[in-house]
Amino acid sequence: MVNCLARRAESDCTPLIDGLNPRSWNTSRAPFLGDAIGQTFRARDTVITRLTFWRPPNFPSVIGAHLFITAVDTTRVPPRPDTHSILLDGPTVHVYDSTPPGQLIRMDFVLTPPLALPRPGLYAWFLQAEDCWQGQPWIIIANDNNPYPDGIYWITGDVRVGCYLRGVYGGEEAVDLIFQIEYCHSTPTPVFPRSWGSVKVLYR
Repeated sequence: MVNCLARRAESDCTPLIDGLNPRSWNTSRAPFLGDAIGQTFRARDTVITRLTFWRPPNFPSVIGAHLFITAVDTTRVPPRPDTHSILLDGPTVHVYDSTPPGQLIRMDFVLTPPLALPRPGLYAWFLQAEDCWQGQPWIIIANDNNPYPDGIYWITGDVRVGCYLRGVYGGEEAVDLIFQIEYCHSTPTPVFPRSWGSVKVLYR
C-alpha cells in the first residue's frame, strides 16, 4: 500500500528545479579533517526529491559524500545553519568520475522517499566525507560572485573523533556552492463542472 501511495504521489506532482547553473562555476571548496561544507538556501516548495552537486573535471574520488539538510536560525544575521536540528541524514553517494572522463562530475542525491519540509523558507544542506575521512576527499564547484542571494557558503568544525555534523564556525557571504534542488510541486486534480442531469445519470 505504501509503494502504491508513493507512486500515486509522484504522478500527481510536477518537477520544479531551483538552484545554479553549473556552467557558472569559477572556484571550488572542499572539506578537510571530517568537517562539512554547505550552503543555506531558500526552499521554494516543501517536497524535495533530488539534490545535485558537481565536482571539477578530472578529480576522481572513491570517497563517498554524505548529505545533511538542517534547519536555519533566522534570528541570526546572516541566517545561520542549526546543525542541532537535522531534517535529513543521508544518503551517501559514490561517484568516481564523469562518463566520459574530462567533464564535470555530477553527483545526484535521489531522496527515496522524498523529504517533506515543514514549510517553504530557509534551510541548509551540507556535504561531509564518508565516515568523516580525514583527508580532502573531493572538491565541490562554486562561484565567488554571490550568484545566489538567498544563501551563503558555510563550513563546520573539524571532526577528529567519531563522525557527526558539528556546528558551523565560518562562512563566506560572496561564495555560493553550485547546486540544484528538484521539488515535487503538487498538481491539483482538475474538477470539471457537471450538469445536474449528468449527476443523476451517474447515481441511478
